[in-house]
Amino acid sequence: MLMLPELLVVATALVVLVIDLFLSERTRWLTGLITLLGLLAAMAAACTNTMHGALLGGRFVVDAVAWWFDILLILAAFVTVILSMDVLNGNTRVRMRGLGARAEYYCVLLFTLAGMMFLISSRDLITFYVSLELATIPMFALAAWRRDDARSGEAGLKYVILAALSSSLIVYGMALLYGLTGQTNLDAIGRILPNHVGPAFWFAVAMLVAGAGSKFTVVPFHFWAADVYQGAPTPITAYLSVASKCVGLAFMFQVLFRIFGGWLHDGSLLVSIFAATTMTLGNTVAIVQHNIKRFMAFSAVSQAGYFLLGFLGPNEAGVAAMLFYMLVYIVTNLGVFTCIIWYQNETGREEIEDYRGLSQTNPIMALMMMVSLFSLAGIPPLSGFVGKFFLFSIASSAGYHWLVALAAVNSTVSLYYYLRVIRQMYIEPPDADARRIPITKKLAVTEAFLFAGVVILGIVPTLYESIHADTATWLATLLR
Repeated sequence: MLMLPELLVVATALVVLVIDLFLSERTRWLTGLITLLGLLAAMAAACTNTMHGALLGGRFVVDAVAWWFDILLILAAFVTVILSMDVLNGNTRVRMRGLGARAEYYCVLLFTLAGMMFLISSRDLITFYVSLELATIPMFALAAWRRDDARSGEAGLKYVILAALSSSLIVYGMALLYGLTGQTNLDAIGRILPNHVGPAFWFAVAMLVAGAGSKFTVVPFHFWAADVYQGAPTPITAYLSVASKCVGLAFMFQVLFRIFGGWLHDGSLLVSIFAATTMTLGNTVAIVQHNIKRFMAFSAVSQAGYFLLGFLGPNEAGVAAMLFYMLVYIVTNLGVFTCIIWYQNETGREEIEDYRGLSQTNPIMALMMMVSLFSLAGIPPLSGFVGKFFLFSIASSAGYHWLVALAAVNSTVSLYYYLRVIRQMYIEPPDADARRIPITKKLAVTEAFLFAGVVILGIVPTLYESIHADTATWLATLLR
């Protein structure tokens, strides 16, 4: 069944919410286990579902790209649930305020995942927009989940305002497209639009690009990221850092390839300018950050600039490179956030200088965090280097050698600020009262899994060839 993974995610959300009514306080930890089992079932359904086809009159379509996005999104949600369990169950050395309502937390998380999965398979303006809002609105609640924390409330409020603004721009652009073409099917709009180029068309382009840029944290539409990342509960920050990137990339795939595919090559200069400013500003501002979560926010902004390189080459290699780098980014970024969440659970600290001497109090976690940071910087032979190599190759083949040179310089700059964290862990001495910091088994296994992904995807990047083969005809069909 084509829609089985999405239906399993929705069913799991409802089961978790209902079964919580019959659980005592002592057994409510089972809601997390049920959530994990539901996500495993959805992952199994997605992995075994190799059929491509359409449902609901062509409004829901499963193809190679949608299949890969489903896998990536379920993986991100699965790891996030594991990272959330210690905090929600109270298994932390430092008491976390305002993080109750476990069943509701998992339910909201699953519904935002379902919205993201429906988004990439939508082929109609109405289902596309509804899926986007289903993916976005639950994130407002998750960002403000700490009811007793003013920063969390501030993060939720800012996220609501700026996300509502971006959604307004998107729906305005969609309304203009419908007015120009009289169609709601994305592929039909893409075929008819060349006959309606004019002021209204370019205004619709501007609206959709601004909305997509906000979802993907592209400069200058990135203002929400730092405050939301810092104020949200750290497991949600981890999920937001990868899931919002994934849904933003899926949104841009739908808009840039399906609707504006015929103009993508003509607009490559504008894409290159967005890429250059995004990676440069993200890396520059990250240098002066002191809070580790704000630091990762601007790291995420800079990574968005690298992703944009994949749109410069109108061929299937760009799609494959972006999907592969998204997988690399998920395992690498979640690897860093696993260490951040563990350290905050044990110490309550989240400043960069608080990590001093970590190599002495827990050398294994310090090593894994160092490797993940090096991967984000693009150090060979780790997966981040291979992913950036594929993206840089796309830009180079399109003739944007100046942008490749700028991206290489930015990677060097990023190495400097990632080394700030590594310096604290390995060079600065620990506090006089520092003690060995333990780690729970579930976090240790999760970090080991992510660490293996960071290393293996770099040494044996054969998965890229599989993604490339799956998407070989997808883009060629759209840009025919």
